[in-house]
Amino acid sequence: MPLLTPRAPDAAAPARSAPALVTAGVAALLASGCCVAPLAFALLGISGAWIGRMRRIEPWSPWLLGLAVACVGVAAWQIWRRPVAAGGSCAVDDAACRQARRWARRWFWVVLVLTLIPLLVPVAAPWFY
Repeated sequence: MPLLTPRAPDAAAPARSAPALVTAGVAALLASGCCVAPLAFALLGISGAWIGRMRRIEPWSPWLLGLAVACVGVAAWQIWRRPVAAGGSCAVDDAACRQARRWARRWFWVVLVLTLIPLLVPVAAPWFY
């Protein structure tokens, strides 16, 4: 076996990134539950006394945002930077592998936007007061 063989794309990268993306998405949604979600509900016309209870999540928001950012970083590393293990199971022109990686990248961008919303709302909020 030659020392410099081209490496195939890693077929397991989308599967490895899925838990990190799910964790980041849930953490981002929970982190925005205290501040962004009540505003979104009010804009949609949904109201009620139960919205005030969403403020109980506020002390956990920085920790949840940290978890979301860390999981987004792990997912990005697994999707784009992870080297292929010896004997990768994906051929370079394998359509199934390309499609799986495409879907993983699309979900990565969706989760990244969900994570950026609670990070950027406090920065943009003073412009609306």
